[in-house]
Amino acid sequence: MSKKIHYYYDPEDCSFKEVRTSPLAFVRKLSSHLFFSACFAAVGLYAYLYLFDDPKMAMLRNENKGLVGKIDENLLKISRLESSLDQLHQKDNEFYRALLNREPISSGVWNGGVGGSADYQSSTEPINLQEAEKRIKLLEHKIQRQDASYSELFKEVSKNEERLTHIPAIKPVPGRIVSTYGKRKHPIFKVVKMHYGLDFQARIGTPVYATGDGVVVKAGKSYGGYGYQIEIDHGFGFTTKYAHLKKNGVKVKKGQKVKRGDVIALSGNTGLSKGPHLHYEIIKDGHKIDPIDYFYANMSPQQIVQLRKEAEAVKDNESMD
Repeated sequence: MSKKIHYYYDPEDCSFKEVRTSPLAFVRKLSSHLFFSACFAAVGLYAYLYLFDDPKMAMLRNENKGLVGKIDENLLKISRLESSLDQLHQKDNEFYRALLNREPISSGVWNGGVGGSADYQSSTEPINLQEAEKRIKLLEHKIQRQDASYSELFKEVSKNEERLTHIPAIKPVPGRIVSTYGKRKHPIFKVVKMHYGLDFQARIGTPVYATGDGVVVKAGKSYGGYGYQIEIDHGFGFTTKYAHLKKNGVKVKKGQKVKRGDVIALSGNTGLSKGPHLHYEIIKDGHKIDPIDYFYANMSPQQIVQLRKEAEAVKDNESMD
Protein backbone atom coordinates (compact mmCIF):
# COMPACT_ATOMS: atom_id res chain seq x y z
CA MET A 1 0.00 0.00 0.00
CA SER A 2 1.43 3.36 -1.07
CA LYS A 3 1.80 6.12 1.52
CA LYS A 4 -0.82 8.87 1.28
CA ILE A 5 0.65 12.22 0.39
CA HIS A 6 -1.14 15.35 1.56
CA TYR A 7 -0.91 18.69 -0.29
CA TYR A 8 -1.80 22.25 0.48
CA TYR A 9 -2.41 25.24 -1.86
CA ASP A 10 0.18 28.02 -1.74
CA PRO A 11 -1.46 31.29 -2.97
CA GLU A 12 1.89 33.04 -3.38
CA ASP A 13 3.00 30.96 -6.34
CA CYS A 14 -0.45 29.55 -7.19
CA SER A 15 0.63 25.93 -6.84
CA PHE A 16 -0.01 22.83 -4.66
CA LYS A 17 2.81 21.80 -2.39
CA GLU A 18 3.39 18.57 -0.45
CA VAL A 19 2.64 18.71 3.33
CA ARG A 20 5.73 17.68 5.24
CA THR A 21 5.18 16.81 8.98
CA SER A 22 8.08 17.43 11.36
CA PRO A 23 8.85 14.85 14.13
CA LEU A 24 7.96 17.45 16.82
CA ALA A 25 4.58 18.13 15.25
CA PHE A 26 3.95 14.42 15.01
CA VAL A 27 4.73 13.96 18.70
CA ARG A 28 2.43 16.84 19.64
CA LYS A 29 -0.39 15.40 17.60
CA LEU A 30 0.11 11.95 19.11
CA SER A 31 0.22 13.38 22.64
CA SER A 32 -3.01 15.27 22.03
CA HIS A 33 -4.73 12.07 20.87
CA LEU A 34 -3.44 10.15 23.87
CA PHE A 35 -4.52 12.89 26.33
CA PHE A 36 -8.08 13.03 25.04
CA SER A 37 -8.23 9.21 24.94
CA ALA A 38 -7.13 9.06 28.60
CA CYS A 39 -9.76 11.66 29.56
CA PHE A 40 -12.52 9.67 27.87
CA ALA A 41 -11.27 6.49 29.57
CA ALA A 42 -11.28 8.17 32.99
CA VAL A 43 -14.81 9.49 32.47
CA GLY A 44 -15.92 6.03 31.41
CA LEU A 45 -14.31 4.37 34.45
CA TYR A 46 -15.92 6.90 36.83
CA ALA A 47 -19.30 6.33 35.27
CA TYR A 48 -18.85 2.57 35.58
CA LEU A 49 -17.74 2.67 39.22
CA TYR A 50 -20.05 5.38 40.60
CA LEU A 51 -22.89 6.08 38.20
CA PHE A 52 -23.45 2.49 37.16
CA ASP A 53 -22.58 0.71 40.44
CA ASP A 54 -21.45 -2.87 40.30
CA PRO A 55 -24.08 -5.02 42.14
CA LYS A 56 -21.43 -6.78 44.20
CA MET A 57 -19.85 -3.49 45.29
CA ALA A 58 -23.27 -2.08 46.17
CA MET A 59 -24.02 -5.13 48.31
CA LEU A 60 -20.68 -4.82 50.12
CA ARG A 61 -21.26 -1.12 50.77
CA ASN A 62 -24.71 -1.77 52.26
CA GLU A 63 -23.31 -4.61 54.35
CA ASN A 64 -20.52 -2.38 55.66
CA LYS A 65 -23.03 0.38 56.50
CA GLY A 66 -25.10 -2.13 58.48
CA LEU A 67 -22.05 -3.37 60.39
CA VAL A 68 -21.05 0.19 61.33
CA GLY A 69 -24.60 0.77 62.64
CA LYS A 70 -24.41 -2.44 64.71
CA ILE A 71 -21.07 -1.38 66.21
CA ASP A 72 -22.52 2.00 67.21
CA GLU A 73 -25.55 0.25 68.74
CA ASN A 74 -23.28 -2.06 70.75
CA LEU A 75 -21.18 0.89 71.92
CA LEU A 76 -24.36 2.36 73.41
CA LYS A 77 -25.09 -0.91 75.22
CA ILE A 78 -21.50 -0.98 76.50
CA SER A 79 -21.99 2.55 77.89
CA ARG A 80 -25.04 1.40 79.86
CA LEU A 81 -23.15 -1.63 81.22
CA GLU A 82 -20.20 0.57 82.19
CA SER A 83 -22.50 2.94 84.07
CA SER A 84 -24.24 0.11 85.98
CA LEU A 85 -20.95 -1.60 86.83
CA ASP A 86 -19.37 1.64 88.05
CA GLN A 87 -22.39 2.25 90.30
CA LEU A 88 -21.90 -1.20 91.85
CA HIS A 89 -18.20 -0.47 92.31
CA GLN A 90 -18.98 2.85 94.00
CA LYS A 91 -21.45 1.20 96.38
CA ASP A 92 -18.94 -1.58 97.04
CA ASN A 93 -16.22 0.94 97.96
CA GLU A 94 -18.33 3.44 99.89
CA PHE A 95 -20.60 1.04 101.73
CA TYR A 96 -19.89 -2.70 101.64
CA ARG A 97 -16.13 -2.47 102.09
CA ALA A 98 -16.43 0.34 104.64
CA LEU A 99 -19.03 -1.67 106.55
CA LEU A 100 -16.67 -4.64 106.77
CA ASN A 101 -13.55 -2.54 107.43
CA ARG A 102 -11.93 -3.48 104.11
CA GLU A 103 -9.70 -1.20 102.07
CA PRO A 104 -11.48 0.33 99.03
CA ILE A 105 -10.43 -0.78 95.55
CA SER A 106 -8.18 1.92 94.10
CA SER A 107 -9.01 3.65 90.83
CA GLY A 108 -5.86 2.26 89.21
CA VAL A 109 -6.71 -1.34 90.10
CA TRP A 110 -10.35 -0.87 89.09
CA ASN A 111 -9.41 0.52 85.68
CA GLY A 112 -6.79 -2.14 85.08
CA GLY A 113 -3.93 0.34 84.79
CA VAL A 114 -5.28 1.49 81.42
CA GLY A 115 -3.50 4.69 80.47
CA GLY A 116 -4.48 5.22 76.87
CA SER A 117 -5.13 3.62 73.50
CA ALA A 118 -1.55 3.23 72.24
CA ASP A 119 -2.15 -0.43 71.37
CA TYR A 120 -4.84 0.60 68.90
CA GLN A 121 -3.44 3.70 67.25
CA SER A 122 -1.47 1.80 64.60
CA SER A 123 -4.38 -0.46 63.71
CA THR A 124 -6.08 -0.32 60.32
CA GLU A 125 -9.48 -1.17 61.84
CA PRO A 126 -12.25 1.50 62.01
CA ILE A 127 -11.98 3.68 65.11
CA ASN A 128 -15.39 2.65 66.51
CA LEU A 129 -14.47 -1.05 66.27
CA GLN A 130 -11.18 -0.33 68.08
CA GLU A 131 -13.08 1.52 70.80
CA ALA A 132 -15.60 -1.33 71.22
CA GLU A 133 -12.84 -3.93 71.58
CA LYS A 134 -10.94 -1.82 74.10
CA ARG A 135 -14.03 -1.10 76.22
CA ILE A 136 -15.17 -4.75 76.19
CA LYS A 137 -11.71 -5.79 77.40
CA LEU A 138 -11.92 -3.26 80.25
CA LEU A 139 -15.46 -4.41 81.13
CA GLU A 140 -14.24 -8.00 81.40
CA HIS A 141 -11.49 -6.86 83.76
CA LYS A 142 -13.94 -4.87 85.93
CA ILE A 143 -16.41 -7.77 86.13
CA GLN A 144 -13.63 -10.12 87.25
CA ARG A 145 -12.43 -7.56 89.82
CA GLN A 146 -15.94 -6.99 91.19
CA ASP A 147 -16.57 -10.73 91.39
CA ALA A 148 -13.33 -11.15 93.37
CA SER A 149 -14.37 -8.30 95.67
CA TYR A 150 -17.76 -9.88 96.39
CA SER A 151 -16.08 -13.23 97.14
CA GLU A 152 -13.79 -11.46 99.60
CA LEU A 153 -16.72 -9.66 101.24
CA PHE A 154 -18.82 -12.82 101.55
CA LYS A 155 -15.99 -14.37 103.56
CA GLU A 156 -16.00 -11.31 105.83
CA VAL A 157 -19.79 -11.54 106.21
CA SER A 158 -19.50 -15.00 107.74
CA LYS A 159 -17.02 -13.61 110.30
CA ASN A 160 -19.33 -10.68 111.19
CA GLU A 161 -22.69 -12.43 110.96
CA GLU A 162 -24.05 -11.27 114.34
CA ARG A 163 -23.05 -7.63 113.77
CA LEU A 164 -24.56 -7.61 110.29
CA THR A 165 -27.97 -8.87 111.46
CA HIS A 166 -28.27 -5.72 113.59
CA ILE A 167 -27.41 -3.26 110.82
CA PRO A 168 -30.53 -1.93 108.97
CA ALA A 169 -30.35 -3.57 105.57
CA ILE A 170 -33.81 -4.02 104.01
CA LYS A 171 -36.64 -1.79 102.81
CA PRO A 172 -39.15 -1.18 105.62
CA VAL A 173 -42.08 -1.40 103.17
CA PRO A 174 -42.28 -2.74 99.59
CA GLY A 175 -43.52 0.55 98.06
CA ARG A 176 -41.47 2.81 95.79
CA ILE A 177 -39.58 5.88 97.01
CA VAL A 178 -41.52 9.12 96.50
CA SER A 179 -39.15 11.54 98.25
CA THR A 180 -35.45 11.26 99.05
CA TYR A 181 -32.93 12.46 101.65
CA GLY A 182 -31.92 16.12 101.21
CA LYS A 183 -33.37 19.61 101.05
CA ARG A 184 -37.04 19.47 100.01
CA LYS A 185 -40.07 21.72 100.01
CA HIS A 186 -42.25 20.92 103.02
CA PRO A 187 -45.83 20.08 101.92
CA ILE A 188 -47.44 21.81 104.92
CA PHE A 189 -45.19 24.80 105.65
CA LYS A 190 -44.27 25.38 101.95
CA VAL A 191 -40.65 26.19 102.81
CA VAL A 192 -37.46 24.39 101.79
CA LYS A 193 -35.99 22.44 104.72
CA MET A 194 -33.83 19.40 105.28
CA HIS A 195 -35.64 16.09 104.80
CA TYR A 196 -33.75 13.58 106.95
CA GLY A 197 -35.03 10.33 105.47
CA LEU A 198 -36.90 8.56 102.70
CA ASP A 199 -40.66 8.66 102.06
CA PHE A 200 -42.10 5.38 100.77
CA GLN A 201 -45.41 5.03 98.98
CA ALA A 202 -47.63 2.95 101.27
CA ARG A 203 -51.37 2.65 101.60
CA ILE A 204 -52.84 2.91 105.10
CA GLY A 205 -52.49 -0.50 106.75
CA THR A 206 -49.37 -1.63 104.81
CA PRO A 207 -47.12 -3.84 107.04
CA VAL A 208 -43.93 -2.09 108.21
CA TYR A 209 -40.85 -4.28 108.84
CA ALA A 210 -37.92 -3.89 111.23
CA THR A 211 -34.88 -3.42 109.02
CA GLY A 212 -32.44 -5.05 111.47
CA ASP A 213 -32.27 -6.80 114.82
CA GLY A 214 -32.57 -4.49 117.82
CA VAL A 215 -34.54 -3.18 120.78
CA VAL A 216 -37.55 -0.83 120.56
CA VAL A 217 -36.78 2.45 122.35
CA LYS A 218 -39.87 4.42 121.28
CA ALA A 219 -43.33 3.22 120.29
CA GLY A 220 -46.40 5.45 120.15
CA LYS A 221 -47.54 9.00 119.52
CA SER A 222 -45.00 11.79 119.07
CA TYR A 223 -45.56 15.55 119.20
CA GLY A 224 -42.97 16.69 116.67
CA GLY A 225 -44.94 16.15 113.49
CA TYR A 226 -44.09 12.47 113.04
CA GLY A 227 -47.47 11.24 114.29
CA TYR A 228 -47.34 7.67 115.59
CA GLN A 229 -43.76 6.40 115.33
CA ILE A 230 -41.30 3.68 116.34
CA GLU A 231 -37.58 3.91 117.04
CA ILE A 232 -35.32 0.85 117.22
CA ASP A 233 -31.80 0.78 118.67
CA HIS A 234 -29.80 -1.76 116.66
CA GLY A 235 -26.52 -1.37 118.51
CA PHE A 236 -23.19 -0.72 116.76
CA GLY A 237 -24.20 2.96 116.56
CA PHE A 238 -27.36 2.42 114.47
CA THR A 239 -30.93 3.58 115.20
CA THR A 240 -33.93 3.53 112.82
CA LYS A 241 -37.12 5.60 112.88
CA TYR A 242 -40.51 4.72 111.29
CA ALA A 243 -43.03 7.60 111.24
CA HIS A 244 -46.64 8.58 110.34
CA LEU A 245 -47.86 5.12 111.37
CA LYS A 246 -51.52 4.21 111.59
CA LYS A 247 -53.25 5.03 114.86
CA ASN A 248 -53.62 1.77 116.79
CA GLY A 249 -51.26 0.24 114.20
CA VAL A 250 -48.15 0.03 116.41
CA LYS A 251 -47.42 -3.68 117.00
CA VAL A 252 -44.48 -3.46 119.45
CA LYS A 253 -43.71 -1.97 122.86
CA LYS A 254 -40.78 -0.07 124.31
CA GLY A 255 -38.08 -2.49 125.45
CA GLN A 256 -39.21 -5.27 123.12
CA LYS A 257 -36.55 -7.13 121.09
CA VAL A 258 -37.21 -7.47 117.38
CA LYS A 259 -35.59 -9.31 114.46
CA ARG A 260 -35.01 -8.09 110.94
CA GLY A 261 -38.20 -8.71 108.94
CA ASP A 262 -40.58 -8.66 111.96
CA VAL A 263 -43.80 -6.69 111.36
CA ILE A 264 -43.61 -3.82 113.84
CA ALA A 265 -46.48 -1.59 112.67
CA LEU A 266 -48.98 -0.64 109.96
CA SER A 267 -48.36 2.44 107.84
CA GLY A 268 -50.71 5.40 108.12
CA ASN A 269 -51.11 9.16 107.69
CA THR A 270 -50.72 10.61 111.20
CA GLY A 271 -48.86 13.80 112.15
CA LEU A 272 -47.84 16.48 109.61
CA SER A 273 -48.27 14.43 106.48
CA LYS A 274 -49.30 15.20 102.89
CA GLY A 275 -50.85 11.77 102.43
CA PRO A 276 -50.49 8.07 103.32
CA HIS A 277 -46.82 7.01 103.31
CA LEU A 278 -43.99 5.78 105.53
CA HIS A 279 -41.17 8.10 106.57
CA TYR A 280 -37.98 6.13 107.32
CA GLU A 281 -34.71 7.35 108.87
CA ILE A 282 -31.34 5.85 109.83
CA ILE A 283 -29.23 7.49 112.54
CA LYS A 284 -25.56 6.45 112.72
CA ASP A 285 -23.50 7.56 115.73
CA GLY A 286 -26.00 10.36 116.39
CA HIS A 287 -26.08 11.67 112.79
CA LYS A 288 -28.98 11.17 110.37
CA ILE A 289 -27.68 9.59 107.16
CA ASP A 290 -29.13 8.72 103.74
CA PRO A 291 -30.90 5.31 104.02
CA ILE A 292 -30.61 4.67 100.25
CA ASP A 293 -27.20 3.04 100.85
CA TYR A 294 -28.59 0.49 103.30
CA PHE A 295 -30.87 -1.72 101.21
CA TYR A 296 -28.75 -4.72 100.33
CA ALA A 297 -29.80 -7.81 102.29
CA ASN A 298 -32.78 -8.78 100.12
CA MET A 299 -31.85 -7.13 96.81
CA SER A 300 -29.69 -8.19 93.87
CA PRO A 301 -27.05 -5.77 92.50
CA GLN A 302 -29.36 -5.06 89.55
CA GLN A 303 -32.23 -4.19 91.90
CA ILE A 304 -29.95 -1.91 93.92
CA VAL A 305 -28.92 -0.05 90.74
CA GLN A 306 -32.58 0.27 89.71
CA LEU A 307 -33.57 1.55 93.17
CA ARG A 308 -30.90 4.26 93.01
CA LYS A 309 -32.14 5.29 89.56
CA GLU A 310 -35.70 5.57 90.89
CA ALA A 311 -34.50 7.64 93.86
CA GLU A 312 -32.51 9.93 91.54
CA ALA A 313 -35.62 10.50 89.42
CA VAL A 314 -37.60 11.90 92.39
CA LYS A 315 -34.82 13.76 94.22
CA ASP A 316 -36.31 17.20 93.46
CA ASN A 317 -39.85 16.26 94.49
CA GLU A 318 -41.70 17.91 97.37
CA SER A 319 -41.42 15.73 100.49
CA MET A 320 -44.49 14.00 101.96
CA ASP A 321 -43.86 15.35 105.50
